[in-house]
Amino acid sequence: MATAKSININNYCDAVNNDLASMKMKIDELRADVKKTYGPENEVARTHERHLVELADIIEWKLQILMKACPFEWKGADKGAERTVSVGPARKADADAPDFSGGYLGG
Repeated sequence: MATAKSININNYCDAVNNDLASMKMKIDELRADVKKTYGPENEVARTHERHLVELADIIEWKLQILMKACPFEWKGADKGAERTVSVGPARKADADAPDFSGGYLGG
């Protein structure tokens, strides 16, 4: 049995993330197979689709919890995050518009 001192938290987070992501991918593949086998409008396919979507949503929820529970510096936390940010050009202030700035309450 592992103790808290012998577990590398980043390795644990990676392992759980990989397992959950793999499960979600397999569920998505199964959804596609069910649609191919029965046809998307078949009652059996719709029933399976509803249950499989629910399972995938639960796994996604668990992945989100994992992202919040693992350390900030964990490398798996940045999966799907944008690496660049773009900001539009500054707008010129209109001379007739009221002056609203941080902390300005008017009066």
